Amino acid sequence: MAKFTQQAIMYSLLKLLQEKPIDKITVKDICELCEINRNTFYYYYSDIYQVFEELLRSETEKSLKEKQEYKNFYEEYLQKYHLVLDYKKAVFHLYNSKNRDMILKYFYDVTEDFVEKYVRKEVVGTNLSEEDIEFVTHFYSNSMIGNTLRWLQHGMQDSQERLIHRMSVSYQATIKALIAQIEKDKSKN
Repeated sequence: MAKFTQQAIMYSLLKLLQEKPIDKITVKDICELCEINRNTFYYYYSDIYQVFEELLRSETEKSLKEKQEYKNFYEEYLQKYHLVLDYKKAVFHLYNSKNRDMILKYFYDVTEDFVEKYVRKEVVGTNLSEEDIEFVTHFYSNSMIGNTLRWLQHGMQDSQERLIHRMSVSYQATIKALIAQIEKDKSKN
C-alpha cells in the first residue's frame, strides 16, 4: 500500500505539472488529486520538491535497470525519453523551475547510459580505449541533450519525436565514421 501511495503522489505531481509550474502547485492540490490527506503526504515526503526528486530518481532507476532489447537506436531513444514525450508541459515547467538541475541530471543519466550501450556495440573489434569510448558516448549524449534543451528553450515548437528521429539518423550516419577516424588518429600517434 505504501508504494502505491507514493506512486500516486508522484504521478499526481506530474499530472499537475502538465497544467502549471511547480511553484504554483500546493500540497493541497496533490492531496486532492490523489485523494489522500495532508498527514499521509507528509508521512512520505517533506515537501513537493522531495516528491519531484523522488519521481526523477524513480524514473532514472527504472530506465537504468531496464534490460529490454530494442530493434534499434531510435526505438530505445524514444523509450528513454518517454517522460519528455508523455509529459511535455511538465518537463517544460520543471526545466523552467529553480530545480532545473534535477531534470538535467535525469537527461544526462538516462541518455549516457543507453548511448554508451550502443557505442560499445559499435566498437567491438576496434582498438578504442575506455577513454575513447567515453569521448564518443559524451559526444553523442551531449548533442542529444543539447538539442532537447534547445527544444525546451524555444517553447517546444517542433515535434520532439521528429527531433529524436533526426538525432537517431545522425547517430547512425556518423558513428562508424567517427570510430574509424579515432582509430586512424590513434595509429598515427
